[in-house]
Amino acid sequence: MKRLRLRDQRRRLREAIQRFTLLSGLRGCGTRLTGEQVGLHVGKGAARFAGLQSCHSVWACPICQARIRAARAVELERAALAWLKAGHGLYMATLTVPHWANVRLASRVKDGHKCAGQRSCSCTCKCPVLAPAPGEKRPRCTCACPVDPGQLARVVEAWRGVQGGTWWTGRDVIRDGAPAAWGPSWETDTRYVRRQEHDDQGRRIGGGTVWQEGFRDRWGIAGTTRTVEITWGANGWHSHAHVLIWTEEPATDARAEAIEEELFNRWAQRCKAVGLPTPARGEIRESDGKRVRKGVDVTAATRDQAGAVGKYVVKLQEGGNLAMEMTRADLKVTRGQKGKTALELAAYAAAGNQQAIDLWHEFEFATRGVQCLTWSQGLRERLAQLVEMDDREDDEIPEEEIAETPEAPSLLITRDAWWRVIVPEHGARADILHAAEVGGLPGAIALLDRLGLVQGTDYGRPDELAGPVLPSVDQLRRGQADRQARRDRRAAIDDQVHKFTPAQWAEAQRRRLQAMKDAATAAEQDAADHDEDDAAERRQLATAADEFRSARREVASARQAEIAAALERFRAS
Repeated sequence: MKRLRLRDQRRRLREAIQRFTLLSGLRGCGTRLTGEQVGLHVGKGAARFAGLQSCHSVWACPICQARIRAARAVELERAALAWLKAGHGLYMATLTVPHWANVRLASRVKDGHKCAGQRSCSCTCKCPVLAPAPGEKRPRCTCACPVDPGQLARVVEAWRGVQGGTWWTGRDVIRDGAPAAWGPSWETDTRYVRRQEHDDQGRRIGGGTVWQEGFRDRWGIAGTTRTVEITWGANGWHSHAHVLIWTEEPATDARAEAIEEELFNRWAQRCKAVGLPTPARGEIRESDGKRVRKGVDVTAATRDQAGAVGKYVVKLQEGGNLAMEMTRADLKVTRGQKGKTALELAAYAAAGNQQAIDLWHEFEFATRGVQCLTWSQGLRERLAQLVEMDDREDDEIPEEEIAETPEAPSLLITRDAWWRVIVPEHGARADILHAAEVGGLPGAIALLDRLGLVQGTDYGRPDELAGPVLPSVDQLRRGQADRQARRDRRAAIDDQVHKFTPAQWAEAQRRRLQAMKDAATAAEQDAADHDEDDAAERRQLATAADEFRSARREVASARQAEIAAALERFRAS
């Protein structure tokens, strides 16, 4: 019943948001038809509509974001479990900035310009394509209107700056305009390491140079996963980032404190560079000696056993599930003056609060086109060696109710009845689904009758209504089989995560790497065979061309001989 109540709340909240949202995709989510009929699928304790459009918004839609975030949470949890079980480490970093009441969340073009009020400039560039003269640089474009970044854009840019540059990746130590040569004087300084280049045979090329290790190499970081969370409270908008740091070595409290110290210094520099307030280092709490109210908080993640089933979940030291903290912002509920989540603001806006409506519009304006969850380059490929990753796009993730409802529709509703009766009636779509979940098919039919629909004309069973059924039963059956195969495959992967020993993980990784190597070898062989076929075909074409040219020469010679003989006979006569 708790799950049914949560589903019903999300559906009703989406209908309420559609009354004041400025996003056209969200207005049509679960409303606009893809065909001529709407299918109602009724299962045991579950119901859904089919044949309707979806917006796939991970920020603004209560239905779509719950579906997408749940799938991402499962993927992240599975990858984290496999990573920790393989002997590696995980750290959860939360990066915040000071905020106050009048901070603007969205980016806007500065006042006094043509595109003022928009999030970005839409002016057409009229600058010359080429430089004015050879050897000169093309002049800088001055057609674009200047944009004042909002808090969200500045936070995202600040973290991008943390991961960019030599502080993160490292750099060569330059002396007299060239990389410094490695020598005994550098061996005592732990900040520097020797960098040696090798040729194809593994032989050294020249002497080693001095390399200053970056943050990534010092702590053995394999990659990061970043997500952004936005709340609003008495001190205005609060955009902060959650970053999952994947390290080669197991996580410890001492390493977490050292990482936090270095990361805070870099975060403070980048916040100042992008125009954000300098985050606070925090203060020591007298009761337990912990540092609180700090701009950067790094916590080591551990693998704990949860419940009698013996499954493992990745926990944070301060409590809480790591995957839920990273992805399920739609399930969070704030307390007191800490702030309101976006969906809580939407609930206030649905009640008629004008300030909440304005804040929601700003939230939509700021988050449109912004990625919620990002992975650093190469990390997903590295994790794919340990566990199967979910490569589906957001629009390919099915709803939870699909697995709990039959593949064929129980009832069909005509387009005319849908737009004439159901859509104009606020809450009717949620009422129909809730009645079907609680009372089954008879409950849905009774509610449709109360709305004034006529069975057999406005709605009915698939065999009662004439016209095409979208989608067809064969399409539904194929889709159901594909989804079941994916669920079985993910379940098998989950069982491997929970049951595999380190030795089995090592053997599985060895087999996976061998399979990848065999695939690469097969691809190279196919390319070589293809090249041989091409070469043979080119040789055949060249031979045919030579034969053709030789035949033409013979024909021309014979023709000339005939012409000469004819001329001789003409002269003789």
